[in-house]
Amino acid sequence: MIPRYCTSMFCCDYGCDYCSECSHAYHIGAGSDINGKSWRWQYNPWEGPTFLRKDGKAMLRQPSIKSPAWDVFQKWFVAYDMEQYKHMWC
Repeated sequence: MIPRYCTSMFCCDYGCDYCSECSHAYHIGAGSDINGKSWRWQYNPWEGPTFLRKDGKAMLRQPSIKSPAWDVFQKWFVAYDMEQYKHMWC
């Protein structure tokens, strides 16, 4: 669940494999909820998550705050946040 895909054109400018300075980068995440439903999203630190359909396009109706999708995203985000902290001083 740790993000590994960054769309930034400036990755590796800081001497590491991961650019923690990319505020414009979209990080891709996915996971399954307790019911087994798969969720996908792209995350940008400035815009937050956008949940995606299977074809990779944004869902027309984003999940409500009560949706289990947010629990899945929250687990991913904790891993994302820890990864950002580890790579803060590449």
